[in-house]
Amino acid sequence: MACAHGTAPLSDDVLVQPGVTVILIASDGGRYFAKAAPGQQVRIGKVNVQVSALVGTPYGSVFDIGKNKLVLLPGEEHLTRTEASSSALADDAATVADNRDLVDDGSSQKLTSEAIEELRSSGASGQDIIAALVQNSESWESKTVFSQQKWLARKEKKYAPRVRVVRADAESVCESYLIKNHDKVSNLRFDSLAQILAFANIHAGSQAIVFDTCMGVVLGAVTERLGGHGRILAPYAGVHPSCDAMRQFNFPPSVEASVVHFHTSEIGQLQATAGEVPTDVSEAAVARKTKEMINVIPETLAAKLAGMKDDKARSTYMEKRNDRIRRQCRKPDPTNIRHWLRLQSDSLIIATTFDPTLVLLELWPCLAHAAPFVIFCEFIEPLVQCFREIQKRCIACKLQLSNTWTREYQVLPGRTHPAMHMSACSGFLLTGVKVHKRDDGWHFVEKVTDGRKKAKLDASE
Repeated sequence: MACAHGTAPLSDDVLVQPGVTVILIASDGGRYFAKAAPGQQVRIGKVNVQVSALVGTPYGSVFDIGKNKLVLLPGEEHLTRTEASSSALADDAATVADNRDLVDDGSSQKLTSEAIEELRSSGASGQDIIAALVQNSESWESKTVFSQQKWLARKEKKYAPRVRVVRADAESVCESYLIKNHDKVSNLRFDSLAQILAFANIHAGSQAIVFDTCMGVVLGAVTERLGGHGRILAPYAGVHPSCDAMRQFNFPPSVEASVVHFHTSEIGQLQATAGEVPTDVSEAAVARKTKEMINVIPETLAAKLAGMKDDKARSTYMEKRNDRIRRQCRKPDPTNIRHWLRLQSDSLIIATTFDPTLVLLELWPCLAHAAPFVIFCEFIEPLVQCFREIQKRCIACKLQLSNTWTREYQVLPGRTHPAMHMSACSGFLLTGVKVHKRDDGWHFVEKVTDGRKKAKLDASE
C-alpha cells in the first residue's frame, strides 16, 4: 500500500485486512466486535453503521460515526475534540472562576429536548448541537475551564461519538468481554490473565491443559501465546465447549489445529485403555483418510443426489459434504487424545465456575512432575479449600494464594486523581508446582523461620 508525501508504505500486519474481526472502542467506553468486510454492519449505541471503511486503515485509527457509516479522521488520535485541548490546559487554568455558586437543578439549560430532536432531524451535526447547547446555557460563563472541558467531553460522547479500531488480541478481547458481560468471564481482568500466563509458564513447544469456562478468554490467550508451536488440551464438561471468545482472535487454521477439545469422560478411560496404540496423525495420513471417505458414496447419498433437480444443487451439496468430511478428519482421534494425556503436560490452567478442588484432582494425573499449575476463581473460599486439600495430600509445593488489585488514574494537569468507578478485584489465583508424592511421611511445616531461630539458640547454648 503506497503512502503520500514519500513516506514508507505500511506493512499488511498493521493494516486492517478484509474479513478479520476487530474491536471498536467508542468514546463513551463501550466496546464492539466488528468484522471488517463490505456489507457488514455493527450496532453502536442506537444506530447500525457500515464497517467497510475499516478495511485498509491502520490499527489505532479514529472514525467519526456519520449517518449509517464510519468516516475516517486522518491523523486524529483523540476520541473527543476536547480531549486534546483538555490535556494542554495549565495547572492554574481554573484560578479565575469556581463552581461554588452553581446549582444543578436543570434550569440553566434553555434548549429543550424537542428542540434538540428538531436539530437532529434537520441534519445538524453533533458539533452544531453542542454549540447550541453552549449558547443556551446560563451557567456556562460561570464554570471553571476544567468544568467546561469536562462538560464538552461528555456532550461530545453523546452527540458526536467516535470510535477507535484496535486489534483483537488477548488484552483487548479480555477487556471487551469484561465490559460486555463480566459475569460470564468471572470478572477476569487482563492483569489477572497476564498473571495466569506467567505463573503457568506458557511457552512455545509445550503441552498445556486448559480447563476454561470463561467464554474461552483464557484458552484464546494461551493459544495466542503458543502461536501454533505446541499443543493445548482443552477439556469440557458440557455438551460442547463454550469458547465464544476464540472466534474473535482471527487465528489461522494452523494455530487453531493446536487446540484439542475433548470431553472430560476421556480422562476416566485412561486406565481402561492403557494398551491402545495411537493412530497416525501426519498430514499424509489425514489426507489419505479424507480422500477415502470422500470417494465413498453410500446408497442413501446416491439416491438423494438423484432426486435433486439440477447439477448446481448437486455440486453445492457435495461441496458442503466434502468440507464436513475434511473437518471431521482433521479432528484428533480419541485414541490420540488419551495418548497425549498419558504423556502428561507441562502446565495446567483451571479457570472455571465449578469446584476447583474436584477439577484439579481429576486433571492432576495428567500433569507432569515439577510442572506449574494455576487455578483462577472469582471467589476466594473455593481456593482456600483447594489450598488445604493440596497441603493435606502433600502433592505440591510453592503454594501461593493471591489476587491482583488495580487502580486506574486520570493523569491531567491540575486534576490527576484515581478513577471513582471501577472494579476493586479481579478474582483470585492459586498457584504452585506439582511434586512427586513420596512415602516417607513428609509434610508441610508451619513457622519454619521460628524453628530455625530456635535451632540456632539451642546450638549457642
